[in-house]
Amino acid sequence: MNRLLFYLFRWYAVTIKLISQRSYDKWIVRAHQKAGVVFKGFPEYIDAHSHLDASGGLTLMKGVVISTNVIILTHDWSFLRGLIAIDKVNECIPAFHDLAYQSVSIGENSFIGAGVVILPGTKIGKLCIIGAGAVVKGEIPDYSVVVGNPCKIINDTRNYGDKIFRRKMEL
Repeated sequence: MNRLLFYLFRWYAVTIKLISQRSYDKWIVRAHQKAGVVFKGFPEYIDAHSHLDASGGLTLMKGVVISTNVIILTHDWSFLRGLIAIDKVNECIPAFHDLAYQSVSIGENSFIGAGVVILPGTKIGKLCIIGAGAVVKGEIPDYSVVVGNPCKIINDTRNYGDKIFRRKMEL
């Protein structure tokens, strides 16, 4: 039933976006809440073409921006192939949930660029920029600028902001 409400709310959000961006934001958040996403504060923007999987736990802090075609996964079944290969599936049944599901959190005022894939167990700090197309796994510290596959920290958002500010002042 929650999945049905998710799709209904998302459809409504996309439809109402033609009239009001603010109404779209409200309805897209409602849709994702129905799917299990936990919001701590209101996000700045979530694109309707992004897939947010909350099955293992997904928390978004205030001011988060999620661009188009972002995929956030909180489950991973690949471990099952390895267990089947060594014939140990039955021995791991008690730990199955812990192996399959890992939560993801995205910190306050972080920006997730187009086409980013965030893998289970990832924790992104506050004021981070995740560049388009990055594949992110693990812990990303506050103020990180991250790009690539696999992702690498290439800068600090404070340095990046300072560079942009100086460039604007020169104009």
